Amino acid sequence: MNQSSRRNLRAAPIQPPDRQRVDEQIATSIADAILDGVFPPGSTLPPERELAEQLGVNRTSLRQGLARLQQMGMIEVRQGSGSVVCDPEGLTHPAVVEALVRKLGPDFLVELLEIRAALGPLLGRLAAERSGPDDVEALRAALLVVQEADSAAARQAADLAFFRVLIHSTRNRALGLLYRWVEHAFGGREHALTGAYDDAEPVVADLRAITEAVSAHDASGAAAAVEGYLQASALRMVVAYTNPSRPADANLHENR
Repeated sequence: MNQSSRRNLRAAPIQPPDRQRVDEQIATSIADAILDGVFPPGSTLPPERELAEQLGVNRTSLRQGLARLQQMGMIEVRQGSGSVVCDPEGLTHPAVVEALVRKLGPDFLVELLEIRAALGPLLGRLAAERSGPDDVEALRAALLVVQEADSAAARQAADLAFFRVLIHSTRNRALGLLYRWVEHAFGGREHALTGAYDDAEPVVADLRAITEAVSAHDASGAAAAVEGYLQASALRMVVAYTNPSRPADANLHENR
């Protein structure tokens, strides 16, 4: 470990992980340190024994955590050199993006939601143009699950499932990958965004409009419906993220 890294480590120590899901917590602790600049790109992590002592974990758990970081692409294990830190800005693994959301906060979340909304018109148009009877039936079934959801968390999961069905109906695998990447980027932050689904009425109404437009093969109508829903839900998500203790719809009314 070079002197610069040692000074940074003393200035901003890695936080010891919780005992629950230790390997994941280890990966999170080290990822946060990398994003904070404790270990800049190209630097080497401390030796396993030293790192395990700092984190208060055994070396087996540490190695599992390092394996997670390697899978995420945040470190590269080099023979004879140890674990070398990669440049996190060049990574696209969903877990890395989730870490960026956690560290950078609502501004980065807004940027992700902008991408999500931008994909909406294309998603709606292709679904309307290419969906068949089975797709329409599956979309109606997915809508029913949203309608019957009895909690915000269940409604959120049903919403994601609805969009998986909608994406499948586009027959565009590249679009599906792009959209799913954005959705997966929310990752562990989903608990912070669940408040966006407290009020069932706007969620169900907008998803019903999407379903009807796709069923009618109304390409322009479906494009507008998907875009409108993604923009509205994005506002609710940002409010839920920045005001987690308050209902998203109440904050939106105050901000109008």
